Amino acid sequence: MSTAGTTPRERAATRRRARLSVVVRPHWVNAWLLRTAARPYLRLDGTEHLLEWNRAGTFSLEPGPHELEAFWRYRGTRVPLGAGTSQVQLQEGEEALVEARNGPLNHQPLQLRRRPAP
Repeated sequence: MSTAGTTPRERAATRRRARLSVVVRPHWVNAWLLRTAARPYLRLDGTEHLLEWNRAGTFSLEPGPHELEAFWRYRGTRVPLGAGTSQVQLQEGEEALVEARNGPLNHQPLQLRRRPAP
């Protein structure tokens, strides 16, 4: 496929977007507390997204590097807690899965790990 005579915008439009799925899972020791009293969030490239515990939030993204920060907030508060960060590099047309999981103690931050996509 020749790109001669096309603009950068036209070339970008022909690129296949990547898909990123993020699942936030509480540790079984404190899952009862977090699922009832807190809500998980993802800050993706600076934009905040509300997620649900144990459910994948899926995002269609341009290929390239993306900054992830997963955290939770107790209901009625604005303070992000348990924040864990990571960077993911996505290829054109790639489907990636990232799991964010905290430790058994509430002060332990979420650990973000890339998993094989289903």
